[in-house]
Amino acid sequence: MALATFLTAQVPLLVTALYLLVGSSVDSGAALRASALLAVAALGGAALTLLVLGALLAPVRLTSFVLERYLDDRSKPDLPAGFTDEAGRLMADARHAIDYLDSTIHSLEGLSGTDHLTGLPNRRSGEERLAEDLARAKLGGALLTVAVVDVDKFKTINDTYGHHAGDLCIRHVADVMGRSVREGDWLARWGGDEFVLALWDASLFASPEAALGRISTELRRSPVRLSGGEQLVLSISVGARRYAGEDDFREILAKADAAMYQAKREGRAWVLAG
Repeated sequence: MALATFLTAQVPLLVTALYLLVGSSVDSGAALRASALLAVAALGGAALTLLVLGALLAPVRLTSFVLERYLDDRSKPDLPAGFTDEAGRLMADARHAIDYLDSTIHSLEGLSGTDHLTGLPNRRSGEERLAEDLARAKLGGALLTVAVVDVDKFKTINDTYGHHAGDLCIRHVADVMGRSVREGDWLARWGGDEFVLALWDASLFASPEAALGRISTELRRSPVRLSGGEQLVLSISVGARRYAGEDDFREILAKADAAMYQAKREGRAWVLAG
């Protein structure tokens, strides 16, 4: 399209320059100068045309990019809003379509019980398993600790580096926690940057303190590497509650969640709810 625009707008000028240079009876020096001016005008016009076309096509390229990125890794688009021209409407429509599609996929994943980003159990599946584990602990007398885990400064990461970087961080934390707990314990993504860990206290090595210490140590040792070359060392805040037979799963989660916020306020890695 750019070539067609160039030919349409600039060929008449170039033909005129060629006529003055070759076929005109005008003095050759004057013809050469006139031809040079016309050629410069033609090239300048072409450059301006290409710049204008580039500016007009920029929203289309941006919309295409965010659509491709969403299809590749489900990253939500960062499209500007508030424009009233055709390009603005295109971006607004694309954003609306992706939001609607993402909401639909989340609803379907909620029914499936699996979190799309990490492959972990989602909140619905986690609540079912937690209720089963609490019943098991109550009947068998085993000691169960429920921990609510929150990624520190996650909003700042999203605002600074974009949602794609935020998704990388969530997957990284999920992977580190999954490797740091023993078989029989389990991890679920509760939503956003929040996870829930269920830990059975079978031995000192498997205690919540030991498991959470391993997770924090591994996060410090293995920063997230972003596509731009930046490295982010992540940390977590944890609130935990040991099941003592009196709480249902909602109460134990609420107490662990309150302890997590206490840990954040006090700058501590984790707090055990009383």
